[in-house]
Amino acid sequence: MNALRRGGKRQLETLFVFLLAASVRLTSLGVFRAVDEEDRWAWAVDFYRALLARNLPGTLVGDGYPGIFPAWLETAWLFAASVYRSVLQGEWIGEGGVYLLVRTWGDLSHLAWQRFPIALTNTVLVVVIFLYLRRLFGGKVALLAAIFISLDPFLLSDSRVNRAEALVTGLMMVSLLALVAAHQQASRRQLLVSGVVGGLAWLTKLQAVVLLPMFAAIGLLWRMRETADGRIAFRRWALTMAVWTLAAALTFVVLWPAVWTVPGPTFQLMLKFATRKVGAEGVNLFFLGRTLVDEDPGWLFYPVIILLRVTPVVLVGLLLGIGGQRGRLSAAISAFRAMGRGRVLDFWRSLLDEEGVWALAVYVLLYVGGMSLGSHKQGRFAMAVFPALDALAAMAYLHLARRWEGKKSARRVVAGGGLLLLLQLATVLPFHPYYYPYFNPLLGGGATAVRLTRIGWGEGMDRVAAYLNTLEKPESLRVAGRFYKYLLGFRGEVVNLDASGEWLTADKIVFYIQQVQRMQDPSPGVIRYFQRHIPPEKVIRLNGIDYAWIYPNPIEYAADPRQERVEGQLTLLGYRWRQTPAGAKVTLVWENQERPPALVAVRLLASEAETTDWQPCRPAAGFEEAARTPGEVVESECPLSAGGLSPGMYSLQMEVRDGEAEWRTLDFAAGWSVVRVTTGGAMERVEPEVAFVQLAEATLPPDAPRLEHTYAGKIRLLAYRLSAGEVRPGQPLTVTLYWQAIQPVKKEAYISVQAFAGDRQLVNRNAPPLEGNRPTDTWRPGEVIRDVWTIALPPEAPAPALATLGVGLFDPETIVPWQVQNRQGMDIPNTIAAVRLVPARWPVYRGPHPQAVRFGEAIQLIGYEIASPPEGDALDVTLYWRALSSPGEDYTAFVHLVDAGGQLAAQSDVPPGGGVYPTSAWRAREVVLSHHRLSLPPDLPAGRYTLLAGLYRPTDGNRLPAIGEGGHPLPNDAAQLETIARP
Repeated sequence: MNALRRGGKRQLETLFVFLLAASVRLTSLGVFRAVDEEDRWAWAVDFYRALLARNLPGTLVGDGYPGIFPAWLETAWLFAASVYRSVLQGEWIGEGGVYLLVRTWGDLSHLAWQRFPIALTNTVLVVVIFLYLRRLFGGKVALLAAIFISLDPFLLSDSRVNRAEALVTGLMMVSLLALVAAHQQASRRQLLVSGVVGGLAWLTKLQAVVLLPMFAAIGLLWRMRETADGRIAFRRWALTMAVWTLAAALTFVVLWPAVWTVPGPTFQLMLKFATRKVGAEGVNLFFLGRTLVDEDPGWLFYPVIILLRVTPVVLVGLLLGIGGQRGRLSAAISAFRAMGRGRVLDFWRSLLDEEGVWALAVYVLLYVGGMSLGSHKQGRFAMAVFPALDALAAMAYLHLARRWEGKKSARRVVAGGGLLLLLQLATVLPFHPYYYPYFNPLLGGGATAVRLTRIGWGEGMDRVAAYLNTLEKPESLRVAGRFYKYLLGFRGEVVNLDASGEWLTADKIVFYIQQVQRMQDPSPGVIRYFQRHIPPEKVIRLNGIDYAWIYPNPIEYAADPRQERVEGQLTLLGYRWRQTPAGAKVTLVWENQERPPALVAVRLLASEAETTDWQPCRPAAGFEEAARTPGEVVESECPLSAGGLSPGMYSLQMEVRDGEAEWRTLDFAAGWSVVRVTTGGAMERVEPEVAFVQLAEATLPPDAPRLEHTYAGKIRLLAYRLSAGEVRPGQPLTVTLYWQAIQPVKKEAYISVQAFAGDRQLVNRNAPPLEGNRPTDTWRPGEVIRDVWTIALPPEAPAPALATLGVGLFDPETIVPWQVQNRQGMDIPNTIAAVRLVPARWPVYRGPHPQAVRFGEAIQLIGYEIASPPEGDALDVTLYWRALSSPGEDYTAFVHLVDAGGQLAAQSDVPPGGGVYPTSAWRAREVVLSHHRLSLPPDLPAGRYTLLAGLYRPTDGNRLPAIGEGGHPLPNDAAQLETIARP
């Protein structure tokens, strides 16, 4: 009966731990997106699809992380969903169904589905840790430790997202506890379990390789406790570590097919990650109020992170534990000093207790000490010791409770445990579902942490999106942010806040805490400019920490900082324009480089004869020091007057001077700096769209056909010219394209010129722009680029034919074509023109069946040929058509075989010209053929049949009137070719 009660109690406690851990790990999973989750999901999808395709080398996914155990979890989850959909469909969904599944789940609205298998596994790991702690240290310790671990905010931060840190933490703790169980109980089974789980930790993250030296040290200490014979202890230790290492290595190899199919590339990728990417990432830190680049933050890093992240309840427990062991530790050290070398093992046996608690403490010390040796440090790496710290704190509280049990009732001990639970809940639950912002309130919480360590992994950007969606017409907003991919649910356009300058055209600028702490992109000077001079319209706070700042863009008219710069002196960001009674005031916004300019000036220019004098600028109030400091952003105020200029269009120019050197001119992007001088001498800035049109009309040849092709909202194809409207196969054709950028183009694009005759591709040329060797990322908004292509039409091309020319832009890295739209924003084909392919000689009819039947006013049937194939079950008929004038409309030719009663027996309907030369393209006197094959039914009765031919409109099926010789209409609007006898 007592055994049953104990079993029931154990099950209830296990259920309680699961529900407690799940309640905070499996709820509100789709609130925000964390850094790295996009990559982790992409790796899992690639891994799953590689397995389905039996492409085992394809399981080499990611960048050497390796992230394979999480990929297996996601694969199992995706496979379950695939099976479920297959059951509903009645058959396996196939590659197309899998593609739809991963594409659907890849949408941010399904973020919770991506995270669920990882969060569930982290929940199960808490339960496994609880069961091991119960087995090793008893139910009370295990239950209290499980409460601390379940509600540890640092663990919770990564336990709920598709990242590896919490997962590797749980696996490392389980592996440690299984190793302790193996030593305590001399269990080979537990040793194998520890090795297998250690292998899973290796498969999760390279960081877990520290288990090998750590467990080697713990195992050696354990064997030294067991026997004074050093040789026996060493042999036992070596055997234990060999078994553990073999189990871990086999797990690593077996569960990652790439290791045993392409081992070389796999380990090379892992080595590259460990020595390059990790190293580069680890030298850009924010610690103790400083940004550290190529600098080790020192041995204080992990202790500070642990103190900031631990909860007050756990911290007090750890302090109680250290205080409780102080006397024993002092006595052991005194004994060590008094003994000789031969009694060192006795010292260890006196220091290390029988319960294995020391193993947890040594694990913490070895991990923190070992990780502190390397220069690559990240705060999240400290998470691996938190389950052990939580367990040690629980042991300290239970040790204190045992001392009270003789004096106090058991109820009070239970009440004490309940109080600890309530304190931990009160500490953690206010942060749900945002656990990243938690910091120890005993050390000042977030107000202190923001000055000491890097904060921000994507949380809070969802609230930025929510605020932006409350603004007027959010779908028309353009928002720039370095963490723009984390604007979960935002309905407008997002661009990157980086050094390329695309952010200058945004309506709103969003700075994120991690970016501001480390003074990252677009530059420290830009960040300081906003902090000092631009009031934010909204600050997003999480748990008392300012997480994001939303600014209106102070730059009305953006520049392209990649091109509009004077090397070594300044980079132009943009300007503001204000009308004044005397003309206008231009406020330039620019960033200093290493040699700040001595003078800045502006002028208006149409030509050398039509220009104003240079009009000097001065730093705006508050920017005097910035104008002298490299790296800072400056606002310069520039009064501008027309100065007697004639009415017309002028370009705004900027010039700078370095000391006594000559002026150096800096042209704004042409379309973004056009000023109109009116008859009265007033100045008006011309909006870019208007300026673009005017610049185009001033540049384009009058006879160049105009187009409305806009590619990805950045580049327009304005017009084209062809060297000829018709060519023969084998002859070259010159195509001149006229482009205009309407936005700065961040990446170079390639141009694709194609020619098709029907469904047949005749030409497919892909290359960067040819004119002046100008890549698209150097095109300035408003500038018209003339690009000349010569394409060779193949000699075997069909003729006559109407070839369609298409022009596209695409990313050369991804081969993804840019979307093409018209001025109204509607998707359109990339076709620009049609070219006539004409034969060297047009067909001439000299056969035995001349005809003179006119169809409509523009086409005449002049003859036909008929043949019966050798198999005898078909008729081949060729019709010869002559254009009397240009038909201007597309028709279809038909040949019908009818019996004596006029019933249809066989037919063939095809466009003349084989589908590549429609009748609408025909010109007078051209002869075009149509080829018809009539398949005769096998049961066609014997008798006499008549062949009829004609034309009809495919749009409505109406036949063209057939006029015979003498102008007489023909019956059924068809020409009667001949009568055929069927024996």
